[in-house]
Amino acid sequence: MEEEKDIISIDFNAFFKIIWKEKIWIVVITLLFAIGGVYYALTAREEFVSIGKILPEYQSKVGGLGQLSGLASLAGIDVNSAGGGSSDAIRPDLYPDVLKSTPFFLELLKIKVRTKDNKEMPFSQFYDTFVLDNDIKEKDTKITFPTSNQYIAVSYQTEKNLKDLRERISAVIDKKSGLITVTVKLPDPVVATIITDYSMNFLANYITNYRTEKAKRDLNFLAERLDAAKGKYYTNQAKKAQYSDQYQLSMMKLQAADLQRERIESEYKISSTFYNSLLQKYEEAKLKLQQETPVIKVLEPPVVPNKRSEPKRPIVIILATFLGSIFGIIFGLIRKKNYKLVIK
Repeated sequence: MEEEKDIISIDFNAFFKIIWKEKIWIVVITLLFAIGGVYYALTAREEFVSIGKILPEYQSKVGGLGQLSGLASLAGIDVNSAGGGSSDAIRPDLYPDVLKSTPFFLELLKIKVRTKDNKEMPFSQFYDTFVLDNDIKEKDTKITFPTSNQYIAVSYQTEKNLKDLRERISAVIDKKSGLITVTVKLPDPVVATIITDYSMNFLANYITNYRTEKAKRDLNFLAERLDAAKGKYYTNQAKKAQYSDQYQLSMMKLQAADLQRERIESEYKISSTFYNSLLQKYEEAKLKLQQETPVIKVLEPPVVPNKRSEPKRPIVIILATFLGSIFGIIFGLIRKKNYKLVIK
């Protein structure tokens, strides 16, 4: 025996009759929602979006010196050993995450900005005034943990601010072209442009420092060793010259003098070889630093936006009106249980 299945049917004729019968309520509710939408569209805080684009250089580290490689080889410098064949420890597609880091935002809050009214203030003050409307509780601004150089401790309010700023400031990379697009959304168009420019420069400096950090350390280390080797080389060179001047006119050939001369010449040759070797490596390190320094091109500098991005007033009003009509119809159906006449 087959089980009977309940079939729900909708009587559209009854549905439209109810809508016509309850049209006054539907119109009233729709108008209320529309008025609310207009009020929100007119009173909501305006937001402006500023956009900038940069293109970091992604060159291969093998043979990346091009013509410099040939010139260096003529000078007896092996740029292959200087350049190496290693790759970056961090993928370029992770560069945008730099603008999500806490150190970036903590530095950002300290910079000076100028508003569209030509008022200069710290960005932290601008954020508290124009984004938070100074709605800040004093207890939330206190740091509850002891501060230390070993870790970062911030207040609860700062933590909330950083979370919001991560939504307002973003960077996206095009994996095919390597183009990085930086976007900033703030209530002031001038401040949004200033923050976009700062973010682009911060990211560019980070990329440059990251790509050249090891090469700079190697260069500084070789420079220190080269200065020490140079001093020792010049000292032994002076000893050799002084010894030669002292005994070149003497007709006496003493065994002790020959032994002393051999020791001085041996120290001179060792220091000379070591100095010249370090000098070559130092030149290689300078070429490597030049190779590792990326060229970062600003393809699209940030421009002060003239039009707001939010709120989109026509869309807000249309959406509010549409929602009002839906709620009006629902109210008309549940009023006096009219839905029972539609659903059978």
